[in-house]
Amino acid sequence: MAISKNNSRIILTVSKDLKERIINIAKKEESSVSKVCAKIISDYMDRKVKN
Repeated sequence: MAISKNNSRIILTVSKDLKERIINIAKKEESSVSKVCAKIISDYMDRKVKN
């Protein structure tokens, strides 16, 4: 699938348990796993910059 010029693809390795938890959140939010992961990383980075 093509991605926009503003985005970049990364490979992420997580435990099977964490993957299932992310999938469950994505289903509840009617979102994609990729978007949930991006949101988690973005929120983490925002907290790190503030501290």
